[in-house]
Amino acid sequence: MLDPFGAEARRLVKEEFGGITELLMVIPSYVGLETALERVRWVDSGKIPEEVLELDGIRDLLTFYALLGALAFSPYGLEMELVREANLRIYSARIERARTLEGTSLPLETVRGDEIPERDRIILERTHHTELSQEERRKLRLEYRLSLSKFLELWDGSLKEVYVRNGYAYLTWNQSVELWRRSFERSFERAVNLLYEVRDELPAYYLQLYERLGEIAREHFKERLEKLGRAEAQPLRFDLFPPCVKIALGGVPSGLRNYAITVLLTSFLSYARLCPNPPRRDVRVRDCVQSLDVIEKEILPVIIEAGNRCSPPLFEDQPHEIKNIWYHLGFGLTDKPTLEDSGNSPWYFPPNCSKIRANAPELCKPDRDCRNIKNPLTYYLRKLYFENKKSKPQETSKENTGEAAGAGVRDNE
Repeated sequence: MLDPFGAEARRLVKEEFGGITELLMVIPSYVGLETALERVRWVDSGKIPEEVLELDGIRDLLTFYALLGALAFSPYGLEMELVREANLRIYSARIERARTLEGTSLPLETVRGDEIPERDRIILERTHHTELSQEERRKLRLEYRLSLSKFLELWDGSLKEVYVRNGYAYLTWNQSVELWRRSFERSFERAVNLLYEVRDELPAYYLQLYERLGEIAREHFKERLEKLGRAEAQPLRFDLFPPCVKIALGGVPSGLRNYAITVLLTSFLSYARLCPNPPRRDVRVRDCVQSLDVIEKEILPVIIEAGNRCSPPLFEDQPHEIKNIWYHLGFGLTDKPTLEDSGNSPWYFPPNCSKIRANAPELCKPDRDCRNIKNPLTYYLRKLYFENKKSKPQETSKENTGEAAGAGVRDNE
């Protein structure tokens, strides 16, 4: 299989299993943990095992989606980066072997010999340059075309680098492969985001697989972790917050106050600051910090200020609501908590976007970055991920793996 997101892959998932959720439910019966991990274990050696390259059809999809299911527990972390890197290289190698991009998810069309004017082809492909080798000529040949609208979604270079005619961009092999890589990365991220919705329904197999992936990822990115550290807790970046959180920070009317401040803001700020990549579902604050200083000095003041911006001010109108804040942080109903009280109530995870839309639609004003996002914390970590990637270009590996924020998030239905 040349592309797990192509038409044949979609057909297999739908016709053989009834959909992705159903596929994920049966995978543990067919794919052992070690078999799934074989798709990533080879990355340090740089040599893809032949048995991995030769996987095809359903066998290929089962092992690929096993890893995607595990990533439902850690989007935008090192595990995701490892799985993406390994599979991008696997499918790239298969494409180079097959010397075709037909059947991939990118809707490329093969260029016919008569659709480019002869004069243009001579100039673009340098057909009269007899000094060029066959390999150099092959690199210049325009092999595929892509509708201009789809091309512009993926291309970030100058249009001067591409031959455009009649609403199509005409591409060399290398240009086509590069666009396929970008399309694969986009489809990969979209697929992982969609799987967050069913995280709580997944068998324990996927959490075990995620934990094993974490071991391999930490070893693979060992030098980077030693240099940068794993960003599990860091100062809040208010500029990267999702729209719903920014609205809550600005203060809301009386009908929205308790949900915006106590439910959304308290959970979002606490996880984003203290534990963006919770090690398990029942994590407590004391599992992530050694004192309440960060909460009392950095998180609680922001929550109180946002409450005071409400109309009327939340804590003036409902002074006992501060106890509810501590309750949602997992300390029970108190206004004088100690670290040992952590665990007296659940530490509530940020509500998913679907719940915010249902319970407080006035808070949900999505921007373009909300697309395919299922939880506000995922939005924030995704933005952190790309900020790190943008600010440390020298750290990008030759395989274009990018920089990870090193933190994941579990969405919560």
